[in-house]
Amino acid sequence: MGNLAAWEAVLEDLEMRADAAARSMAGVGAGARVGRAGHVPGMANSTSSTSGGGADVSTPDEWAAPLGLGAIPVELAERVADLLHNQQKLIGELEAARNLTAKHLAAVRAVPRDARASVYLDVAG
Repeated sequence: MGNLAAWEAVLEDLEMRADAAARSMAGVGAGARVGRAGHVPGMANSTSSTSGGGADVSTPDEWAAPLGLGAIPVELAERVADLLHNQQKLIGELEAARNLTAKHLAAVRAVPRDARASVYLDVAG
């Protein structure tokens, strides 16, 4: 049996990182997240905050896989499954945001650039 307290700490760290990423995505207009009941959507309770209600702009430390913990305890199987589901959902949201950004960039690059002419962009329709 794995070290339960150590695995709980590892999962808490991963959940907070995923939550920060989800908040960051929400700050740039990403879709809603699906999470476990009673928690910040999809993740464990988080202690990090944002300034002014916007996206968390801090850069998290690079994550390293834990060593010497042994197998994940069976008591944590549901929590691990929830975390995996939420990470996969975030990956999908990041891919969608990347694709949308690529489309926007292609549209901007398609605008002819002539230093002699004024360029206006109709954002209303």
